[in-house]
Amino acid sequence: MNNQIIFKASIANCYTENDVVIIGIGDDPITPKNYLIISRFDDGDIDDSIGIQTHLSEREYSNIIDKVILGRDTLKVNIKPNKIKDIGFSSISVFLYNDKIDHITLKEYINNIFHKSSVKVKFED
Repeated sequence: MNNQIIFKASIANCYTENDVVIIGIGDDPITPKNYLIISRFDDGDIDDSIGIQTHLSEREYSNIIDKVILGRDTLKVNIKPNKIKDIGFSSISVFLYNDKIDHITLKEYINNIFHKSSVKVKFED
């Protein structure tokens, strides 16, 4: 299976709640139809502490992210090849179309979530 999730996002929220670092990206601030949530709660192995959930997942999945690429107008998350069958998609591409999305904070939170993990992180400006 090599399906991709692709959607446009107008909102990106970055925050920490109860020691969990969270990035929430969606197409609506109140009731998103399409969304991506990436979180990290340090409890044991770093990669196992990083979770991802989308509007198509019934639950959060841990230790499945291979690479994250943040561009000026896009965020792409690639799934580990050996996890694609389990989760049902190979990547998530989000088009960040709202000029009010704080890219500096988004970059900072991506760094915080993936710090010392095996996930490859790339920033393209």
